[in-house]
Amino acid sequence: MDKYSLICCADGNPVNTTGPFDFTGNCHPNSLIKPLYRKPTLTVDHSRPGLWKYLDWLPVQNQNEYVYGPVTYKSRGLARELGLENLWISFSGYYPDLRAYYKTCTFKELHAVVAIQYAREQGIEKLVMASAGNTAVAFVYIAEMLKFPVVCVVPEKCMCGVNIPNMLIEHSRIVMLEGGDYSDALDITKRLAAIKGYTYEGGSRNFARRAGLSVPYIDIVMNIGRVPDHYFQAVGSGTGAIASWHVNELFQRDGSYGRHLTKLHLAQNIPMTPMVSAWNAGRDQIVPEMDLPRINNILDVVAARVLSTKYPAYGVRGGVYDALTATGGQMYAITNDEAYESAELFKRVEGPDILPAAAVALSALRQAVRRKAVRPYDAIMLNITGAGTEQRLRDLSVLQIRPNATITPAVTDDGLAALNV
Repeated sequence: MDKYSLICCADGNPVNTTGPFDFTGNCHPNSLIKPLYRKPTLTVDHSRPGLWKYLDWLPVQNQNEYVYGPVTYKSRGLARELGLENLWISFSGYYPDLRAYYKTCTFKELHAVVAIQYAREQGIEKLVMASAGNTAVAFVYIAEMLKFPVVCVVPEKCMCGVNIPNMLIEHSRIVMLEGGDYSDALDITKRLAAIKGYTYEGGSRNFARRAGLSVPYIDIVMNIGRVPDHYFQAVGSGTGAIASWHVNELFQRDGSYGRHLTKLHLAQNIPMTPMVSAWNAGRDQIVPEMDLPRINNILDVVAARVLSTKYPAYGVRGGVYDALTATGGQMYAITNDEAYESAELFKRVEGPDILPAAAVALSALRQAVRRKAVRPYDAIMLNITGAGTEQRLRDLSVLQIRPNATITPAVTDDGLAALNV
């Protein structure tokens, strides 16, 4: 760990952990931990491919076989449509015309590749995680590429999105959850890891996962030469937004790219808007009775299913509430119709199709423009977290992954122990 030390977000003190996947250690129990790199200034190594150019600020020692990173470009069509002069798009998807080659079409490849590399370097033999679709897709794809065993628990209603480029599946297992949502999948994931003796991947508490999702922000800063004024993203757990804020603090400490914090503009998909509800009420904690919709299965009613977690990293220290507070940020509630309209707009003026979560983020930007929450000349980052499914279908053979096992939310410990995963 000579490359970095671990810091408690609650008090800024150094953290000692009991092992590589202990993401609390002696830190405050309601706090994230984050890496503080020994080198205060990021050295970009252009001899390395993709995200590995930024290895200095990733909590791993070596790169692996993965060679891609986000594509950053200054918008013309969308910027003109919205009356913005300095709109920068971080594009994560599959669209060869933009030199974007994420074969899963989602920026979750970035957190999967860093999380697996971290696990591999730490001697971990198998990771278990929950997913509403994109995380499973990314982890399965990267796991097969790197020959690293993973188990993903995925709600049945999200299985239609679990497809990857056609490849031999040898190292990954999918457990399908009938009749449950993402939050049920997360609960079962933690039980399964404990019962089987596998390693729970850690979700938003895993600083290696968060570091992977910081790469789009780093790439924007490197391309525009300074820290942006505004950052727009749709959030489920909030991991990507937290990662961007934390790396923004690293740039602030350095000072070479500006000393201000980027204002976060974060969006959720109505009616699954617990963070919007809590933030607008001025609360630093989500109160389920007040902030969660009374709907049996939220996956039936939201366009962006990947944003459907009931357990976001909101009230935890160093999480979304603190990020919004520190940056003077805002939250947005976006309807399905607004998201669909934004997806059509992006395709018309920029070219690629975008996934619903990315359309939610664009809808927030459109709202901000209407409210004059951003100025025409501000440097704005729009994080397009998933795109290019139509082009991928034209170019690549895609495999719909079948589950290796099926369970229900009522599964017993004995039932989980018996799973052949």
